[in-house]
Parts: sequence; C-alpha cells; structure tokens
Amino acid sequence: MTASTSPPLFDARLRRCLAGVAIAGGVMAVGALAVADAWSAFSVAVGAVVATGNLWVLARVVHALLPRSAEGARAQSRAGWALVAALKMVGLVGGVWLLMRHGVVAPVPLMFGFGALPIGIAIGSLVSDRSAPEADRP
Repeated sequence: MTASTSPPLFDARLRRCLAGVAIAGGVMAVGALAVADAWSAFSVAVGAVVATGNLWVLARVVHALLPRSAEGARAQSRAGWALVAALKMVGLVGGVWLLMRHGVVAPVPLMFGFGALPIGIAIGSLVSDRSAPEADRP
C-alpha cells in the first residue's frame, strides 16, 4: 500500500512568512514582558496571534481563488470564497473590538502585536529561497 503524497497547501516562501510572523510576535511579546508588564505582553501576543491567523486565512482564500488548473477554476465557487473573505474581515474587526471593549487586551500593545505581520513577512521573504521551483523552470 502506498501513501498518497499531496503537494503542500502553501509554498515554502509563504510557510516561512507565516513562521516569521509568529516568531516576530513571540519576540515582541517577550520584549513587552521585559519592558512593561504581563498584561501588555499578553496583549502583544494576542495581536501577533490575530496577525498570524489573518495571514493564514488570507492565504487560504487566495489559494482557493487562484487554482492551478483550468478544471479547478471551473469547479470552484468563487462566490463562496468571496463570502469567506468578507466574513474574515467582519470577524477580524468584530473580534478585536470585543477584545478591547471587554478589557481583555490593551489597545496600544495589541497594535504592536499586529506589527508582527509586516515584520514577519519581510523577514520571511528575505530568508526564503528565491529560485523558481523545478516545475516552473523552462
């Protein structure tokens, strides 16, 4: 019996960006713990988790909307993924509002946690392999 090996959902560059966002958020949370207090560090960590989750969901939506084959393009429902993207935005804004409204997180440290997104994407892009995959080469 052979195991089927399906290609990974995300390419190596995107996986490195996701890891970069998570690592940058962790470093920022530890830095907040060293500079401020535990609640600020928790708020930074929550912001980093939200940023990482946001990137992951966005990558899933884009991956679904850009299929690799013509059959895949005809078989999918783009309206369904557009709805997922809209719900993601509503959920993101609503969830962050609820966290701040009920005093679970502090707003400014939460924004610092969101800062892990551009930092992690930049680091992930810098350390990723820039050569074209074997399948894409002429």
